[in-house]
Amino acid sequence: MIAPQKPESSSPALQTAVDTFFRAGGTLEQACRNAAHAYEPRPPQQQMAAAIADAVETQHHLAIEAGTGVGKSFAYLVPLIYMAVEQKVQVVVSTYTISLQEQLMYKDIPFLQRHMGIDFKAALVKGRTNYLCLRRLARTRHMEADLFKGNQARELDAIEDWAHTTQEGSLQDMDQQPSHDVWQSVCAEHGNCLWQKCPEYKPCFFMRARANISQAHVLIVNHHLLCSDLALRVAGGTILPDYRYLVIDEAHQLEAVASDHLGIRLSQYMFDHWLRRLANPENQKGLLAVLRAGAAARLVEGLRDELTAMFVEIDQWAEFHKGRSAQRVVREPLIIRSRVPETIDRLVRALREVADRLEQPDQAAELQSAIRRGEEMRNALHAFLHQSCEDHVYWVEQQGARRRQLVLYAAPIEVGPALRASLFNEVPCVVMTSATLSVAGQLDYFQKRIGADEDCVTMNVGSPFNYAQQMRILIPKGLPEPNDAEKFPPACAAAIRRYIERTQGHAFVLFTSDKLMKDMAERLSDFFYERQIRLLQQGDGLSRHAMLEAFKRYPGAVLFGLDSFWMGVDVPGDALRNVIITRLPFAVPDQPLVRARMDRIREQGGEPFREYALPEAILKFRQGVGRLIRTASDEGIVVVLDARIRTKRYGRLFLKSLPECPVEVEECDAHP
Repeated sequence: MIAPQKPESSSPALQTAVDTFFRAGGTLEQACRNAAHAYEPRPPQQQMAAAIADAVETQHHLAIEAGTGVGKSFAYLVPLIYMAVEQKVQVVVSTYTISLQEQLMYKDIPFLQRHMGIDFKAALVKGRTNYLCLRRLARTRHMEADLFKGNQARELDAIEDWAHTTQEGSLQDMDQQPSHDVWQSVCAEHGNCLWQKCPEYKPCFFMRARANISQAHVLIVNHHLLCSDLALRVAGGTILPDYRYLVIDEAHQLEAVASDHLGIRLSQYMFDHWLRRLANPENQKGLLAVLRAGAAARLVEGLRDELTAMFVEIDQWAEFHKGRSAQRVVREPLIIRSRVPETIDRLVRALREVADRLEQPDQAAELQSAIRRGEEMRNALHAFLHQSCEDHVYWVEQQGARRRQLVLYAAPIEVGPALRASLFNEVPCVVMTSATLSVAGQLDYFQKRIGADEDCVTMNVGSPFNYAQQMRILIPKGLPEPNDAEKFPPACAAAIRRYIERTQGHAFVLFTSDKLMKDMAERLSDFFYERQIRLLQQGDGLSRHAMLEAFKRYPGAVLFGLDSFWMGVDVPGDALRNVIITRLPFAVPDQPLVRARMDRIREQGGEPFREYALPEAILKFRQGVGRLIRTASDEGIVVVLDARIRTKRYGRLFLKSLPECPVEVEECDAHP
C-alpha cells in the first residue's frame, strides 16, 4: 500500500477511454459484435464505470451498490486496467467466492485482453500454503517411513506423480485432494523457505507464481488473503505488493472476514495437528522421530496430556454436558489449573536446542516452522486465557457431530476502527461493491460497520432487469409466527408443500435453523417421494458445489439450504423458479458476537434492534431473494412464510429494500 497522494491535476483521459469503451458505438459494442454476442447498452454499468473512473483519478473511496445484471466486473476492471497501464502500477481486486475469482480470471479478463486494445497482464494470487514445495516433497519422501504409513503413504505417491505433470503446482489443480496432514507436510510454508539456497529454487511453483505476480497489472485475491495482508502489515510484514487502487467485490462479506482475521480461533484439532506433526503417538512417526530427538518427543507427550486436561476443565466450566447452548461467553479471565502455556514454552526451548544442532538446512527450516507455529498458538492461548485483546468478546464453543471438540474464540466487537486505520487511511482509493449493501436505499449502515464512513462517496445503481415483470413476492395469510413452536412447524410444512406443488419443484427453501430444516425434511419426505421430486438437503453428505450441480441436473429438484445458500449461489435459467424463505433471517441474539455488538450499541445509548439486528436481517433477506433472478429471462416467485413481514411495523422495511415488483398477500388454504 502507498500513502494517499492526490494527483496534481485530474486528466480527462481515463474518463474518455472508459466512456468510449462502454457507450453505444464504443469498444465493448464492437467487441461483442466481433464475438457474435448480442449487445445492449446498460446505463447502470456505464454510470458505475464513470463513478469508479472518477474515484480512481481523484483518489477517493467509493461504496457502490449495483444490482444483479449490471455487469459490475467490467465496470470496475476497465477503469482499473486503463489506470494500471497508464501509471505502470499494480491494482488489486478482492472477491469472496472462488466462482467470482474464476469468472474474472478465465472469462472477463481474457475478453478484455482481446478487445481493450492495450497490453496488460493479470494474476491470481493464492496463499503460500496452496503451493507444493518440491524440496519438502523430496524431504518427506526420504523420511516417509518415519512420517506416514498406509493411505497417507499412498497419497504421497499420488502427489509425487502429480508433481511431474502439473504446471501450476497448486492444491486446486489436483483432481483428488490429499488429507490435511499429508498436504501440510509438502506445501510451501511461511518461514520454511530457503529462497535462493534451495536446490529447487528455479522450478519452484511458488517462486514462479511470485514472478507472475510481480509482472501483473491486475492482481486477483480473495478477502481472506487481503485481510491476512492487512494484519501482517500492522506487524511489519506483507503478502501483497504495494498498491494504491483496490476494488472489493462482494463487499458485504468484508466485515465477517475481517473479524475472523482480527480475532482468535484455537481448537483442540489445531493443537493436536501441531503435536502430531512433531510426534504421532499412533505410529511413533513424526519430525522428532526423524531427528531422533527423544527428549523433545517426551515433552510432546506430556503437553498432549496437559492439553487434554485443560480442555476437560474448560468443558466442565462451560457445562455443555448439561445440554445447554453449544456456546458460552467467557466474561472474565478463566481461572484454570492448567500450565499449558508454560509447557509449550519448555517444548519450544527444547525444539530450538534440537534445531541449533542440525546441519541440514532443510531439516532446520522444517523445525523452525514448527517452532513458530507453537509460539503463535502459545501467544493466542495466553491472550484468550488472560483476555488481553482489548475490545473483544471471548467465548467457548462446542463443535462437531462425529468428532466433538472445543474451540476457543475471541473476536473484535467492532472491526470498523481497525479497517479504518489499516485500510482506508492507508490506501488512497478503495472501491467497494455488491448487489446488497443498502438498507432502505441507504449505505450508511454498511459504511459505519466497516469504518468507511469518512471520506467515502456512496452510490446506488439499479439493475437492468425488469423485476416488475420477472418476479412476484407472495405472502401467505394466516400462518402462525415462527416463535410459535407448536403451530408453526406443521403450518410451515403445509405451506412449503403447497408452493412447491405450484411450481412443480424448481425451488430453493431457505432456513435459518438446522432443527427446522431437518423437521421439514422429515415431515415432507412422503410428499417428495410420491411426487418423485428430488430433495437435496444441506448436511446430508454432499458438498455445497455438488448440491448445486445436482440441483441443476435433476429436473424440478428442491434444495433445502442454510446460511451458505442465502448468498453467493448462482442458478440461472429454468432450474430455479421459486425461492421460499421460511423465516426472516434475524441473527440468534444469544450468539456471543451478536450479543456483544448489541450490548455495545445499548451502552452507547442506541437501540440494538433498530441499529444492528434489523439492518443485518434486511441485508441477508435481500441476499436470499436475490437468488431468484440472475438473468434478464429468469422468472419466478419468492414466498415469505414469516407472518411478521406483514404483521410487524418493521416488516415493510424488508419489502421496501427489494426491487419494485408485485407483492401479493393471499389466503393460505394449505392445512397440516
